[in-house]
Amino acid sequence: MSARPTGRQHRRVLPSLLRAVATVACGALVAVAPVRAAGQDYPARLLTFVVPFTAGAVPDVFVRAVANEITRTTGIPAIVENKPGAGSMLAARTVAKAEPDGYTVLVTGNVAFTGNPHTFRKLPYDPVADFTPVTTLAKGPMYLYVNPRKLPVADTGQLLQTLRAHPGKFNFAYTSITSRLPAELLQQSMGVRILGVPYRSGASALPDLVSGQVDMLFTDLSALPYVKSGQLKVIATTDLRRSPLTPDLPTFEEAGIKGMDIGFWLGAYLPAHAPPAVVTRLQQLLAGATKAAEVRRVYQTWGTFEFLLSPAELAKFQARQSTDWGRIIRAAGIQPE
Repeated sequence: MSARPTGRQHRRVLPSLLRAVATVACGALVAVAPVRAAGQDYPARLLTFVVPFTAGAVPDVFVRAVANEITRTTGIPAIVENKPGAGSMLAARTVAKAEPDGYTVLVTGNVAFTGNPHTFRKLPYDPVADFTPVTTLAKGPMYLYVNPRKLPVADTGQLLQTLRAHPGKFNFAYTSITSRLPAELLQQSMGVRILGVPYRSGASALPDLVSGQVDMLFTDLSALPYVKSGQLKVIATTDLRRSPLTPDLPTFEEAGIKGMDIGFWLGAYLPAHAPPAVVTRLQQLLAGATKAAEVRRVYQTWGTFEFLLSPAELAKFQARQSTDWGRIIRAAGIQPE
């Protein structure tokens, strides 16, 4: 049995214990302080938005407008770094490997998280484990355009009648899985057969649609000038409600074609394990930026709508979208590359 400490030993032990407790407490404060400061002081230095879009493309213009507004409101520079190519994988990989300090942000279309997992055998990133969802920013439908000389139809009913009467005769251009999926779902749900023709971009697909090299194309509102000039005909939109930008254009839902709510959305992500306080602050900054007049102008030009979700809502929305897209892709027989 050890001897009980004497009074002198008590006097020596007590200060030692107090110093140990003080050291632990200070360590805890040091550990907590950066997390607390991260939210209060963020951003404190250059903020970089990495995007998979080419400079000057409408989504790039949108993100630049958002970055400019954040710079204006915080006084901290926010820039856009373009990393196009490889189906958004270059941009996604860059952010996945970045420090999770909140200063490297991925702003990407949904294909990186809902399409790529089903169309590529191996991705250089994990769409769930490698990222921290922050918020969505924009959402837009797809519009079906046809060449009126090749397909002289006025509405969805006439289009389906023509396609059923001539299975395999007509084709559709597509530039990504986002523009391919509505055509695949149209075939699956309505029992028609049309041939897909891949293109690298809308810049190459649209001229061929106008000239009649291809018959149909699902894309965004960017092709509307060709409709106004009479070179193309727009048939319907994939949204569940009519767009205020095209109030006279019906939806596929109105035509009795269910499940065609396939479009595109833009989301912001940080690398995995980003501090929650930083995530919250960035979400607030992005949501505030969408109210700016210049950002609103791009919404209208792009044919998109404000679409804001919390980090938890974005995670659930992404999971549902990925499941739905995977089902359509498998039913279409699309094999991962």
